[in-house]
Amino acid sequence: MQLPHPPESWKNILVQSFPDGSWRDVMAQIQDRYGSETCYPPAHLLWAALDGLPPDQVRVVILGQDPYHGEHQANGLAFSVPQGQKIPPSLRNIFKEYHHDTGFALPKSGDLNPWKREGVLLLNSSLSVRAGSAGSHRDLPYAPMIQGILKNLASLPGQRAFWLWGNDAQQVGASLPMDRQLILRSAHPSPLGAYRGFFGSKPFSKTNQFFQAQGCEPINWRLEGLPLTL
Repeated sequence: MQLPHPPESWKNILVQSFPDGSWRDVMAQIQDRYGSETCYPPAHLLWAALDGLPPDQVRVVILGQDPYHGEHQANGLAFSVPQGQKIPPSLRNIFKEYHHDTGFALPKSGDLNPWKREGVLLLNSSLSVRAGSAGSHRDLPYAPMIQGILKNLASLPGQRAFWLWGNDAQQVGASLPMDRQLILRSAHPSPLGAYRGFFGSKPFSKTNQFFQAQGCEPINWRLEGLPLTL
């Protein structure tokens, strides 16, 4: 399947991430993988995190590693799965922290599109993966692309929050400027990392406190149900 073009609002940022003019070569490499392997997310969802969310509307960036590599799991948003799919372990841990931090009920669906509609960019540091093989597309030139996105967002007017979970995300976001931005670093929410500093990190409340201190509207994190606490 032919890969779609990136959204127009992001295209210049992505192209300019490769100052040597190699954007077409980069896309050809990704296209080759999709043509020779079973890859996730499906080709039409490669840019799903960016679709419908222009740069100036991004308020929070949650940076993951790579898409889920199981069938029907990856929907193009970091940590998210389509409605009806079993909630993976990392997302289950995110929901535990969400529940304890916000007081909202544990979600029954792993679809994080409601957060995207709040201006949350759910971005993976690799946008694709080979079926059944975690980290298998890390050799593709996604790093300049993701770093270009982060650099551009950090340079725009206004305040944004960047959540860097785990070593990979922290390395990608190492050069983010500290002024005006909230940068939260913690362990990754995977079963191996959640008890090493992710649980108790309170990213949801810290982010809303940051925005409110700047006179900005907080993020509506609620995915479903009513708050458990008032």
